[in-house]
Amino acid sequence: MLDWRDSIKIGVASVRQISFLHCGDVHLGHLQYNEPQRLEDFAEAFRQVVDFALLKRVDFILISGDFFHKRAINAQVLEQAIGLLTPLKEANIPVVVIEGNHDKAFYQDKGSWLGFLNNQGYLCLLTSQYEDGQLVLLPWDASSRTGSWVELPGVRIYGVGYLGVTTSARLTEAVNYVEDKQTQSKEANYIIFMLHAAINRLLGQDLGGVKKEVLEPFRTKVDYFALGHIHSRYEIDGWVYNSGSLECVHLDEYGTELAKGFYHVLLREEKQEVNYIASCYRPVLILTVSLTGTLGPEEATERIFGKLQKNIVQPGAQVRIKLCGEVPYSMLSLDTNMLTQRIKEEYNCLYVEILNQINLPADQNSLTGEAVKREDIERLVFGELLNSERTWNPGELEAVVSVVRNMKEMALAGEADEAIIEYLLKVTEESTLYGQSPSALDEGVSA
Repeated sequence: MLDWRDSIKIGVASVRQISFLHCGDVHLGHLQYNEPQRLEDFAEAFRQVVDFALLKRVDFILISGDFFHKRAINAQVLEQAIGLLTPLKEANIPVVVIEGNHDKAFYQDKGSWLGFLNNQGYLCLLTSQYEDGQLVLLPWDASSRTGSWVELPGVRIYGVGYLGVTTSARLTEAVNYVEDKQTQSKEANYIIFMLHAAINRLLGQDLGGVKKEVLEPFRTKVDYFALGHIHSRYEIDGWVYNSGSLECVHLDEYGTELAKGFYHVLLREEKQEVNYIASCYRPVLILTVSLTGTLGPEEATERIFGKLQKNIVQPGAQVRIKLCGEVPYSMLSLDTNMLTQRIKEEYNCLYVEILNQINLPADQNSLTGEAVKREDIERLVFGELLNSERTWNPGELEAVVSVVRNMKEMALAGEADEAIIEYLLKVTEESTLYGQSPSALDEGVSA
């Protein structure tokens, strides 16, 4: 294995067999639900990757962004990170990382916490550089520990991190720095490109989403495109891989088709074998309860607990209950706080979340609630909450709900508090909200 702690050499001889891991969206330091146990859960999820790497004696690990959940971390999270990375450093297993939108440095800061770990030799942070406003990919400099690409035995790894709304344009610049396979050096005949972005997802939201066609120029140049950003597994044409997160960063990421884990890649005599390793994470239970036919909150409560008794609720589980159906009482008459606390205590759950979707418009509601779009649910719930405080006319309410939803999306995307406040101030300055259309307000959102 390459001893990389003092330097990472360029142009070392290739080997016949290479083994590496690829993961992303670790979100270390995520104090989900403000539960200290969730902070430990995300650390334990990455420990699975560390233990697997040590067991299989892999040559290196790729982390495609969002190693941390927040740009600003505390001492406890830093201690977690160092404790997890130290065994890899001692085993001479390089950890090659790019920044995601969650762990990029604040604009006013000169470096991120990933940069600190890079300078201390715990990982190799690849970053994009700019000259005259154009993206350039520079080779790794061992003395300054900076660069956009690095060579390990038999492999060259490029990394550009999260580029937000500029992703498509910057990739057209980056591809010019990646050599064609026919001209690649024999010392590094396997090419990896790391990117924190979504392919054919998040389009139009300015959150790092690009069309598949943008990657096509890389097809003749790259053997393995290592993605991060989307928290569930997906693959494209046998050369683009997104591993998904290791834990449920949000409960709506749970499901049989939303796999979470990491890749173990083996290269033997120019043959690639990609194995997906599913991660173990805190159990999740998602139930849908139709309250149609109930006449009041008491009957609704009985039906909810009747549904819970028919399902296995594992100790320490995260539980989400979707309430749907048409009832003759207001959705706000249900004391969801009381229900949440009672379920948590009786079933020993770590976290309980109740989504109150009753009395949705008839053409959108269904027995399971699966046909209801999240956007419609949010608009309805935000609208009812805002109307409970004061009376709005329809145009005003729709505009204000759009602003609230935009702020929520920015928060989930990891935008800094300052950016969210700046957006709100911008909306306030440009409009008094009254008479302003939601589409006009939407234009204020930035990635």
